Amino acid sequence: MTGGELNSLYGSVIFPGAMVSVPAAWMPAIHVALASFCDLPPSVRAFVIVVGIRDSGGHLLIEVAAVPSAMPVDGMALVETIVRTAREAAGMGIH
Repeated sequence: MTGGELNSLYGSVIFPGAMVSVPAAWMPAIHVALASFCDLPPSVRAFVIVVGIRDSGGHLLIEVAAVPSAMPVDGMALVETIVRTAREAAGMGIH
């Protein structure tokens, strides 16, 4: 799927021009991650956007642009948990 297609499904959590280049087997983990970004509290979601999703040497890399200083104290920890969970799911084949 392209960034534009994912943007159509998940809205503003992913940049429409985001580069998406991953094995098809990882897409279920990516869908879960993007849905989790949608479920973030508005005070966090408003200040984070996925700008790329790619394979980096056999590991899932989710590139995020964020403004941590505008988020609540635990905002980036929530983002990091989503990314870590997706990376673990993709790496272990758990979807």
